[in-house]
Amino acid sequence: MWLSGFCLAHCLSLPLAVLLAPVLSQWLEATETTVHWILFGIAIPISAVALLQGYRRLGSRRTLLLGGLGLLLMLLAVSHVLGREFEVVLTVIGVSAVLVAHLRNLLGHQALHHKT
Repeated sequence: MWLSGFCLAHCLSLPLAVLLAPVLSQWLEATETTVHWILFGIAIPISAVALLQGYRRLGSRRTLLLGGLGLLLMLLAVSHVLGREFEVVLTVIGVSAVLVAHLRNLLGHQALHHKT
């Protein structure tokens, strides 16, 4: 459960990053690809563990597939396989899918514990 919460906090930090982006734009422009790969490298193990634990507890294939699809879209975005012009769209959709999957796990876990 704490991994889903950590992922949720990570995803909610996006608005703060958007606010700081103009200030850090020169640094971000120079290191954009490296930063994206680092963030993706952090997201993969945390999300994989959280999604698998959620699947084991709740048994929701839909949630697991949604999170997996989100991670796949993030990989396509960061690797520029489909071109740089799709990077932002793929990242936003991918991160949103992972966020919804983590929220489903979190809410499912809470509902499971409120029944007992």
